Amino acid sequence: MKRTWLQFLYLLYCLESGIFLLLAPWSLLWSHSYFTHVPALREIMLSGYVRGGVSAVGLLMIGIGTVDFVAFCRALRES
Repeated sequence: MKRTWLQFLYLLYCLESGIFLLLAPWSLLWSHSYFTHVPALREIMLSGYVRGGVSAVGLLMIGIGTVDFVAFCRALRES
Protein backbone atom coordinates (compact mmCIF):
# COMPACT_ATOMS: atom_id res chain seq x y z
CA MET A 1 0.00 0.00 0.00
CA LYS A 2 2.83 2.43 0.79
CA ARG A 3 4.39 1.88 -2.58
CA THR A 4 1.12 2.69 -4.34
CA TRP A 5 0.89 6.04 -2.54
CA LEU A 6 4.50 6.84 -3.33
CA GLN A 7 3.94 6.09 -7.00
CA PHE A 8 0.82 8.25 -6.98
CA LEU A 9 2.75 11.12 -5.38
CA TYR A 10 5.48 10.73 -8.01
CA LEU A 11 2.87 10.93 -10.79
CA LEU A 12 1.35 14.01 -9.18
CA TYR A 13 4.82 15.58 -8.96
CA CYS A 14 5.50 14.89 -12.65
CA LEU A 15 2.19 16.47 -13.64
CA GLU A 16 2.54 19.54 -11.43
CA SER A 17 6.15 20.27 -12.29
CA GLY A 18 5.47 19.67 -15.97
CA ILE A 19 2.57 22.12 -16.04
CA PHE A 20 4.59 24.68 -14.09
CA LEU A 21 7.61 24.41 -16.39
CA LEU A 22 5.38 24.51 -19.46
CA LEU A 23 3.55 27.68 -18.46
CA ALA A 24 5.90 29.64 -16.16
CA PRO A 25 8.30 30.98 -18.81
CA TRP A 26 5.44 32.77 -20.54
CA SER A 27 3.97 34.36 -17.40
CA LEU A 28 4.68 37.51 -15.41
CA LEU A 29 6.30 35.33 -12.74
CA TRP A 30 9.16 34.69 -15.17
CA SER A 31 9.40 38.27 -16.40
CA HIS A 32 9.56 39.70 -12.88
CA SER A 33 11.89 37.11 -11.35
CA TYR A 34 15.16 37.98 -9.64
CA PHE A 35 17.25 36.78 -12.57
CA THR A 36 15.64 39.17 -15.03
CA HIS A 37 16.77 42.08 -12.86
CA VAL A 38 20.42 41.07 -13.25
CA PRO A 39 21.59 42.98 -16.35
CA ALA A 40 23.84 40.18 -17.61
CA LEU A 41 21.05 37.59 -17.43
CA ARG A 42 18.06 39.68 -18.52
CA GLU A 43 18.51 39.16 -22.25
CA ILE A 44 19.14 35.43 -21.81
CA MET A 45 16.18 34.85 -19.49
CA LEU A 46 13.76 36.71 -21.73
CA SER A 47 15.01 34.94 -24.85
CA GLY A 48 12.46 32.84 -26.69
CA TYR A 49 14.98 30.01 -26.96
CA VAL A 50 15.41 29.74 -23.18
CA ARG A 51 11.69 30.02 -22.59
CA GLY A 52 11.00 27.39 -25.23
CA GLY A 53 13.65 25.10 -23.76
CA VAL A 54 12.15 25.31 -20.28
CA SER A 55 8.70 24.70 -21.74
CA ALA A 56 10.06 21.68 -23.61
CA VAL A 57 11.37 20.24 -20.34
CA GLY A 58 7.89 20.76 -18.89
CA LEU A 59 6.33 18.94 -21.83
CA LEU A 60 8.85 16.13 -21.33
CA MET A 61 7.87 15.87 -17.66
CA ILE A 62 4.20 15.62 -18.61
CA GLY A 63 5.09 12.89 -21.12
CA ILE A 64 7.08 10.96 -18.53
CA GLY A 65 4.19 11.26 -16.10
CA THR A 66 1.75 10.00 -18.73
CA VAL A 67 3.87 6.96 -19.57
CA ASP A 68 4.34 6.16 -15.89
CA PHE A 69 0.60 6.65 -15.27
CA VAL A 70 -0.21 4.05 -17.91
CA ALA A 71 2.27 1.64 -16.31
CA PHE A 72 0.80 2.43 -12.88
CA CYS A 73 -2.74 1.62 -14.07
CA ARG A 74 -1.59 -1.64 -15.66
CA ALA A 75 0.16 -2.67 -12.44
CA LEU A 76 -2.98 -1.92 -10.43
CA ARG A 77 -5.10 -4.05 -12.77
CA GLU A 78 -2.70 -6.98 -12.51
CA SER A 79 -2.60 -6.98 -8.72
